[in-house]
Amino acid sequence: MISIETAKNLEDLFQIKSAIMGKKLEEFGGRKGVAEILGLAFDAYHHQEFQKSLKILDPLVDAFKDQPFVSNDDVEFVSVADEMEWSLCLQYHEKSSSRQVKNVSAVCPMEFIWRQYSLSSLELGDYVTARDAAVKAVQWNPASAKYRLVLAMACGNEDHREESLGHIVSAMKSAYKPVDLVYAFQLLRDYFTYKGLYNEAMYMSFLRSNFISSSEILRDIVNDMLTFIKNEQFNYQDLNDEGLLKTCEKYGFAPNFNPEVVAVAQRNYEEAFVARDAQRADYFAQIMSDMKTEQEKRNAARLRRFFERRRNIMS
Repeated sequence: MISIETAKNLEDLFQIKSAIMGKKLEEFGGRKGVAEILGLAFDAYHHQEFQKSLKILDPLVDAFKDQPFVSNDDVEFVSVADEMEWSLCLQYHEKSSSRQVKNVSAVCPMEFIWRQYSLSSLELGDYVTARDAAVKAVQWNPASAKYRLVLAMACGNEDHREESLGHIVSAMKSAYKPVDLVYAFQLLRDYFTYKGLYNEAMYMSFLRSNFISSSEILRDIVNDMLTFIKNEQFNYQDLNDEGLLKTCEKYGFAPNFNPEVVAVAQRNYEEAFVARDAQRADYFAQIMSDMKTEQEKRNAARLRRFFERRRNIMS
């Protein structure tokens, strides 16, 4: 437990470091200038100009090799812009560390710089650089499922399959967006396929459809089935719910969102509701809704339609 005096000293130190960082950012036009540079890098990436994206980011990367926010035994510096991820970061930090955690995102968006550098390097096939940059992105934002999945991709392409598996499982513990959970299942499918565990791979293919309903996902499931059925090790008749749950338990992940993540969203929603902060309450309510399975969403929609019809009849 950090004493009040220690906390005050750390806050003073944080303000000093923030001022130093602010001075360093002046050559880029301050934080706003850094954001504009990132915007240019994002735009180049989306136009598949990956080398250009890296070239845009290089001056930031070079300048921030020597930056003041270095974590130590007393304080951990993170860069977390997303509100839900910040809540998760505080939740996990309180359980695992006595250090004070300080968020530098408002000073400089360090997480986005390294994430983008990793993604562009990955597209160019430079997996070593992509991995190193992804490690830094995860260090700055340890609650981001997306960053851990980028790291898993970099490790997978380096043939560090078991390390990649560890990052996928870690990502699933903090995932709160269906797109991230679905992509984790896709990477797990690829891992099990590589290992020749086709039943396990098929389970992962099925799990994706629980959280995203689309014809593309259904086509993928059919294609996986047609591909795996050619292998003698695969027997679709052996697939069952018990086997799916045993696979999840064996490899250390759940077939759905982490209950702790759901609880964090619920707690924040309730606090915002009591405080009459409608915007924040809506934000967390939407997250809780997104974390429901497709079947749960369909059931909720049917229930709403039932009550709506009943209300119309009685009015």
